Amino acid sequence: MANPCGCEDSNTKQASLADISSDQVDQVAQCPVTVHETVCIDADVTITPSVQVGDVRSFCVGNPFIGSCTGTPSPTRTCTFTVGQRICVQIPLTFSATASAVERSIICGTPITGPCVGTAGCTFTRGFFLNHPDFTNELIGDAGGSIILGIDQQGFSFTVTPQNASTVLSGNTPLQPGLPPIYENLYAQLLTADLNVQNGATCDFATTIIAAANTFLATSSPDQVVASNLVNELTLFNEGFAPDCPGHCSEG
Repeated sequence: MANPCGCEDSNTKQASLADISSDQVDQVAQCPVTVHETVCIDADVTITPSVQVGDVRSFCVGNPFIGSCTGTPSPTRTCTFTVGQRICVQIPLTFSATASAVERSIICGTPITGPCVGTAGCTFTRGFFLNHPDFTNELIGDAGGSIILGIDQQGFSFTVTPQNASTVLSGNTPLQPGLPPIYENLYAQLLTADLNVQNGATCDFATTIIAAANTFLATSSPDQVVASNLVNELTLFNEGFAPDCPGHCSEG
């Protein structure tokens, strides 16, 4: 069985990436990277003249007279002349380019048991979950339909559902009397941490700080200093900077 890093067992013959089945590719850890190159793109632009004749009207010049018009009659019985007009042609252009990548080679390491160190998921910020409600509500559904910030209904615990998740994440959780505004941030960052864990990003630091925040909400009197410290620790995890914890996900 392939290890989590995508390399085969040492007893198995090395295979090119092109020989890996689609089912196996799904199991290979993907490590995206962004590269860029500045290129110059040419475009041929053609301007084609166009003239439209409007309503033609005739006007009498002077009074009628007896006799023929003076001058030489036109052999084609038409009069032709040229009218010029300078115009500015505004041409909106959009330049773009596409890119493709082809696998070139793979260098295998030494297979070992267990998951890759430090790559168990990654963390999203509070703003990401707020701006992606479908994803957030799916995680809440996977958690049983609700996430309790605290313990049951004890103390200042608060139950989050798909219906009020955006309210909590936006920092507008209804506060019980006596709670300072910092608790709005505490609820928001604690929910974000719970969602990150539900999505597969976890570590000892996260487990400890989430448990501490839940116990604090359920059993402690209002305390702005402790609440602020918990907010800082939870934010550290959610932004991918907590020690020995998953890093921050790309939110592009």
